[in-house]
Amino acid sequence: TDELGFDACIDYRQHPDVKTMSAALKEACPNGIDGYFENVGGYIFDAVLLRTNAFARVALCGMIAGYDGQPLPLANPALILINRLKVEGFIVSEHMEVWPEALAELGALVGSGKLKPRESIAQGIEAAPEAFLGLLKGRNFGKQLVKLI
Repeated sequence: TDELGFDACIDYRQHPDVKTMSAALKEACPNGIDGYFENVGGYIFDAVLLRTNAFARVALCGMIAGYDGQPLPLANPALILINRLKVEGFIVSEHMEVWPEALAELGALVGSGKLKPRESIAQGIEAAPEAFLGLLKGRNFGKQLVKLI
């Protein structure tokens, strides 16, 4: 929280199911959730849906929990209706017209120190498979890179 400037942080590894994750979210977000950036899916998304406020918004950009090819059923899809959620999927490549503007804005934030990107760097092509598997298991912090030279 100090390094990245967040109000709260929840380690998903300490909350391996919907019940414990939902309890952690309730403690971190006692007034509920109004906005959520979804890139995980699975039980974490289910726990978030249990904590959403009416008219909350969900930006859906990925569901890494399903990247192994298994289906990702929602435990309570009716919450989308009950809470009148706005759920919108997006893929960054559909917005290339704003790419230069985004790079300039993000570059300025990094330059000013307001945005501090983190990278996990694996050394050599031989490390790539393990780095990819580690990415799927949450072993990296920030962007996972493989340095080839």
